[in-house]
Amino acid sequence: MTFASLRPSARILSLVLLAFCAFNGSTFAATSTPINLDALAEKLAPEIDKAAIKSIAVVDFVVADENPSELGWYLANKLSDSIILKSPATLVVDRMKLQRVDRVSSPVLLTDTDELMRIGKMVATDTVACGKIEITPNEYLITVMLVKVADGSTIASIAHHLPHSRILDLLSPAGDHASSKPARAGVMGVGVPVCLYCPTPGDTRHWTGNQPENVILNVVVSASGAAEKITVVRSPGYALSEMAVEAVSAWRLRPAPGEDGKPTPVIVPVEVTFKSLRT
Repeated sequence: MTFASLRPSARILSLVLLAFCAFNGSTFAATSTPINLDALAEKLAPEIDKAAIKSIAVVDFVVADENPSELGWYLANKLSDSIILKSPATLVVDRMKLQRVDRVSSPVLLTDTDELMRIGKMVATDTVACGKIEITPNEYLITVMLVKVADGSTIASIAHHLPHSRILDLLSPAGDHASSKPARAGVMGVGVPVCLYCPTPGDTRHWTGNQPENVILNVVVSASGAAEKITVVRSPGYALSEMAVEAVSAWRLRPAPGEDGKPTPVIVPVEVTFKSLRT
């Protein structure tokens, strides 16, 4: 795992990180607790059974402002995994397949039944699950709808509450109290953060790629040395993005010095490289 060599500041930070990891021989497992939506999938299971749903595709959720967000794809990914667990008789469309479908890179509105039907037909499923996320000071309220692809009718609508958590807050549009204008690390007299504890993705057993794959993130590092906001710049797939984000959310760094020498929040590119452990 290295910071991405996208600009001079990133190259400097990469050297700092590599030196630290080489010295410590570090192979860490991420300590942040991933989210699961098993309880929501349990609420959906009776509706799936009652409607005799044979297959289902979970599209990216939308936040209240209807803009794309990392939070939307992350929660949709988690629900897809949980439906596989709680409704094993139902075929769940691989989210990687959805990512490759034209125009599914953007969230779909719950009211846009024509688009939901189009997507469902393209991936050959009989049902599409879509969701809306409302963010309040106390919780995340998720409303998930099951939409029948044949006619666009609503099979069920289920609400679910989640408390604030570090990973969700990092992925939300506002970030986890993210600084409004973080400086660019390594530019105009601003220094770069130094890695103190940077765990690599700890659970990659579900990834079986033969070639190295890279996920590039933009991370806002606070004046205290913790991630405040994470956005995905480039990724080969949902699953690798998820693992990269969960690992980086646990990172602790020595904060970057500002022009005055005091710790300052900065934005840095991070590149997480996945290599197959298979021989």
